Amino acid sequence: MTQTIARPIRALCMLAFAALLAACQSVPPPTGFTPAQIAVLKTEGFVEDGPGWALSMPERLLFSVNESSVPAEQQARITRTAANLVAVGITTARVEGHTDSTGASAYNLTLSQARAEAVAAPMLAGGMTFTADQVVGRGEAVPMSSNDTDEGRQDNRRVVVIVTPQ
Repeated sequence: MTQTIARPIRALCMLAFAALLAACQSVPPPTGFTPAQIAVLKTEGFVEDGPGWALSMPERLLFSVNESSVPAEQQARITRTAANLVAVGITTARVEGHTDSTGASAYNLTLSQARAEAVAAPMLAGGMTFTADQVVGRGEAVPMSSNDTDEGRQDNRRVVVIVTPQ
């Protein structure tokens, strides 16, 4: 008799345990950008690049030799872009400064950091926020073109803005 009562109690306990275990599972947060965010990224000239989005070739921020300043009209455009991103919930980015291979490596690293900071400043004005490790100078370490030609060196004197889902 006790065995016939124990079986339903055991089944009820197992059912309760399974229900409690299922209730403890958390739903993973959504990944990726929303359709509204993707639309703004495309409008602003970003292209999908692996897990994130980066400015496309025509929209890159290029610099002259030994320069890190951003002209006022380009600063205004960067501020507007940042405000448009913030409006759809994209509030931060990675800003990477780059140089060509002319000059000393240490100088190029300092120059690339100054370029990244020059682009991050109007983005801050547009409402974005950055941690110290999100605004970085990469020096000459990551060329996008050969440094053997004037055109290639110009391509490498750039800042790239990369956004990833938060």
